[in-house]
Amino acid sequence: MTKIDLDPWRIICSFFSRLRSYDVPDIIDRTGLSADWRLTEKQDHSHATRWCVYRARIDAAYDALQNEEDRLRVVFIAARELAKLGLSGEMDTALHEIGWGFQGERLVPTGANVRQLFFPEQKQHEAYVEIRAVIQRASQSLVVVDPYLDQSILTMLSTCQTGDFMVRLLTSKHPPDLFIEASKWRAQHPNAKLAIRKTLVFHDRFIIVDNVECWHVGCSIKDAGTKAFMLSQVEDEYNRSSLLGQIEKAWQSAIEVEI
Repeated sequence: MTKIDLDPWRIICSFFSRLRSYDVPDIIDRTGLSADWRLTEKQDHSHATRWCVYRARIDAAYDALQNEEDRLRVVFIAARELAKLGLSGEMDTALHEIGWGFQGERLVPTGANVRQLFFPEQKQHEAYVEIRAVIQRASQSLVVVDPYLDQSILTMLSTCQTGDFMVRLLTSKHPPDLFIEASKWRAQHPNAKLAIRKTLVFHDRFIIVDNVECWHVGCSIKDAGTKAFMLSQVEDEYNRSSLLGQIEKAWQSAIEVEI
């Protein structure tokens, strides 16, 4: 996405007023936002006066972020910290109408217009489930671009419908025995077409579903969830078309891996 269609920040931020105002700076600092916490004697008079000043400065710091992924990171971390304090139920109700909600302490999209997910570190299972869900959307073809693929991608592919189905894997480095496991995977799924090629063109990771949906994965799929990363759909038409064109160009010039 080039912008967040339904930004949950204002709703999330409003729940900081439920806390002791002296606790707000510490939690906001954990999101990475940089705000000025200095107060005059008049501003430091009460919770209401402190929060009034803090809210304006917090929103200003958030609005100053130029990168939409940075904004989403702040949103997810702030939501998580508030959820740890027992506010996830109330936030879930407040966020429902704009397409967001909570799974435990984690903010998740529930509406069709939200196409970005942030994963904190050490969320390997959640990351696997969400990436698998993207892959399972494919009904005709799938392209996975990841410079460091390993056999875990084949495990994910086995959860897809594998009838008359074309899978293209574009990588630059892979385990020596990937082609052996790939040949066994293809033998088990004879109606699916699997091809692997090597290229040095790409740094980032992408998943292309049915040559229509384009997803950007902020880390290697095999390591997803080990460190914090973003999973987001590329919805801008110009960027999507450019990406599809670059992938096709790279595929045509890539080195084929014999399976």
